[in-house]
Amino acid sequence: MRFPKTIFIPVLALLLAACQSGYHLTNQAYSRIQVDSLAAPADSGMARFLHPYSQQLGQTMNEVLVTSAVPLNKAKPESALNNMLADAILQYGQQKLGQPVDCSHLNYGGIRISLPQGPIRIGNIYEVMPFDNQLTLLTLKGSMLREFFEYFIGNQAEENALIVGGARVTIKNNLLTAIEFTNGRTFDPNQNYTVLVSDYIANRGGGTAFLKDAVRRQDFAVTIRDVFIDYFRQLGKSGQPITPTIDGRISIQ
Repeated sequence: MRFPKTIFIPVLALLLAACQSGYHLTNQAYSRIQVDSLAAPADSGMARFLHPYSQQLGQTMNEVLVTSAVPLNKAKPESALNNMLADAILQYGQQKLGQPVDCSHLNYGGIRISLPQGPIRIGNIYEVMPFDNQLTLLTLKGSMLREFFEYFIGNQAEENALIVGGARVTIKNNLLTAIEFTNGRTFDPNQNYTVLVSDYIANRGGGTAFLKDAVRRQDFAVTIRDVFIDYFRQLGKSGQPITPTIDGRISIQ
């Protein structure tokens, strides 16, 4: 005998519903568990497993890139460290990316520590730039580039400062009065200029929402940290200690 299909559909639905267990949250709680060398002694088996990786990592981090004759400190409104890191980005863009880069910018708050006098190792660069931010090339109209620079000049109390490569700026009464490019271009608010920045800044990190109106954006799969490592390694090939000084690219009148 054949039964109508309509009889089986409600029955099947009931059977499926009966087989499902219903769950709902009735309570929640948490507690903090402290884990340290006393509460959790080292696992000897895990230590043996990790040893070759730890040894290799230690060798990498201890590689000396260059020796500095002076401490390299992060400072406002300008410092040798600020300038070197901005120049590293500019040089990488021009030489390795083959891009017509007019200037570079680095987020002051993104520089986490200063660099010591003496050997500068890969591990030091990881401490300076622990983030995986990558390079982004923005094409900005001159008027927006001015707004971009002025934003960092006017917000120094919020862990900001203008760090720039490929350009010299003049500031008076906390206002930007002049921009000069080292590649020979003159500033015109109606012309387009290219600036290499961190993708954090390009993504409007730190309040730069106006960058959404950039003329063009190009992202590159290279971390700024690797750019710094490459830059200092190249400096170290001379075999001589570096003695960087400020060059007056941030002029305050």
